[in-house]
Amino acid sequence: MLPVLRKVAWGLAQSLFAIALGLAASALLIGVFGYDVPSTFYWLFYGGFVREGAIFDALAFATPLMLTGCAFAVAALAGLFNIGSEGQAYMGAIGAILAGALLAESFSPLRPIALPLSLVFSAVFGLLWAVVPAVLKAYFGVHEVISTIMFNWMAFWVSMYLVQRGPLVDPNRPEKSLSVVPEARFGVIESILTTSIYFAVAVVVAVYFILWYTRVGFELRVVGSNPHAAVFAGISVKKRQVLALVISGALAGLAGGLIVVGRPPKWAIHGTLGDVMNVGFDGIGVSMIALNHPLGILLSSLFIGGIRNGSRLLEPYAKMSSELSRAVIGLMIIAMALPGIIGYIKSYLRVATKRGVESA
Repeated sequence: MLPVLRKVAWGLAQSLFAIALGLAASALLIGVFGYDVPSTFYWLFYGGFVREGAIFDALAFATPLMLTGCAFAVAALAGLFNIGSEGQAYMGAIGAILAGALLAESFSPLRPIALPLSLVFSAVFGLLWAVVPAVLKAYFGVHEVISTIMFNWMAFWVSMYLVQRGPLVDPNRPEKSLSVVPEARFGVIESILTTSIYFAVAVVVAVYFILWYTRVGFELRVVGSNPHAAVFAGISVKKRQVLALVISGALAGLAGGLIVVGRPPKWAIHGTLGDVMNVGFDGIGVSMIALNHPLGILLSSLFIGGIRNGSRLLEPYAKMSSELSRAVIGLMIIAMALPGIIGYIKSYLRVATKRGVESA
């Protein structure tokens, strides 16, 4: 019992130090550019969490981050760095629009099942966008960071074409995509928060159960912690790497889909992809802050969702440019994710060292 408590205390101390470091670094950046630090933090945290209705908006921003956080965590626990959840989220949003708007409008018998169909399309589109990097990694040794970054850019420009000039643009409002039909929308709870949050939490809990209480999850974690031991145990490292990346892609795709079917009032995405942009990258920070644990991701996503919500108030109230507010929050996320980043680097170096010793 004592070692467990000691481990928990050490993890808590690391997190508190990372939070303090993040706040200090953000304060320094704010001060260097001549802005009032207390006022900025007031609007960032009070505006993001406390003011009337803020918590509902914070939860709405947190909802897709729960899934992109889990997407990164699944890959990370299998020893992979899926930076491609950004592009997979774009494709998931496209899948939701295709199913919930284009197909549901064209084939009326599909309207009663438009919501589950949109979610399936989101997951499948995200999954398919992860298949090629997964195969390249497992069977050809192409590093997943390189391939997924390339696929991010391809997803971005394909999505931009489809929602700006392609078949998914709204002819009446060309600044956005088609809106999904009412049957493809989650119910509104308050403001921009919908019942999609219940779906996201259920998915996170399911991922936790799979990773810690099933044979497949155990094998994924063994492959991530010691691939050589996995080989001796009869586990196919290549197959498990592919599985981890496609599950990761499906989760990221669902996150993109939830931005479409779970975010009023547009029930669509901007032609600039601004409402989907960075949800995948932010998910990496969410997962790192939670040390890649699905249940911890529920809390870290709420925190990041809250400060994302509060950042919208920095320009009108703190008179801060949107670019600088983005930099402040990014710096805060990086600092808070330091324990997870350091842990990932140590794990990667440990595996790489073992490979070098064995090849020698």
